[in-house]
Amino acid sequence: MTAPPIALLTDFGTEDTYVGVMKGVIADIAPTSPIFDVTHAVPQGDIRQGAFKLWQSIRFFPKGTVFVVVIDPGVGTDRRAVAFSWKDRLVVGPDNGVFTYLLMEEPAKEAAVLENHDYQLHVVSTTFHGRDIFAPAGGHLAAGVRLQDFGDPAGELIRFPLPRLDQQADSAVDGEILHVDHFGNLISSIGFLKRDRDKIHIQSWMPEGPARDFPAAHPKVLLPDGRKLDLEGTFGDVPQGDLVAYIGSEAMLEVAVNRGNAARALGLGPGDPVKLTFDD
Repeated sequence: MTAPPIALLTDFGTEDTYVGVMKGVIADIAPTSPIFDVTHAVPQGDIRQGAFKLWQSIRFFPKGTVFVVVIDPGVGTDRRAVAFSWKDRLVVGPDNGVFTYLLMEEPAKEAAVLENHDYQLHVVSTTFHGRDIFAPAGGHLAAGVRLQDFGDPAGELIRFPLPRLDQQADSAVDGEILHVDHFGNLISSIGFLKRDRDKIHIQSWMPEGPARDFPAAHPKVLLPDGRKLDLEGTFGDVPQGDLVAYIGSEAMLEVAVNRGNAARALGLGPGDPVKLTFDD
């Protein structure tokens, strides 16, 4: 039987030895498990961006994958270290809200506090739980240790407030910028969107968000500075250097500059408002 993969997602960057050391710890415990880097470029301590990147990527990994997530500004404090099962995958990390979007979509099936010292390094530091607690837990889970062997049931895990996604009228949906990617594209909370002939269907990715059909004849994206953008199909539908709004690969509303950086051009980032309107 093939050993389950282990996927790492951190804010450690790649200039220091932190990620490499975690991989060494994992390889010593689960030497036949392949290790994948989801990303190590989460902004330092940015739990919300880590939560989005985890939610964005986890579905594309095979069932059985063990995710080790370390965005942990509270390392060494009384925040809990946990592991849980989610949609036939296992997830390890700090209980600080970084799992919010996963838990929004589906609650954890089983969760445990990582308190059994048999599954930690012999000496646990106060500043590098990625190496001393989370990497060993990921390796042991991949090697077949059961969740309940790590410690007591964790109960409810911490979540942060969800971003805005409101149907304010029959002809508008209000949201906010969730994420700025490497290209400066602005990914919003408005989605999931699907264009179908003469209508646009929104099936909310968040609980209690709007779910309905809107007329697709004149959809506009309203930016905070008052500019309105037509909803296009892709970057090349506008001239180079122009702003463009489109439905992105996650089925979320996005704003970009064709061969440019929308975040810099507009001075926008996570939390800034965006509106999708359908009035003529």
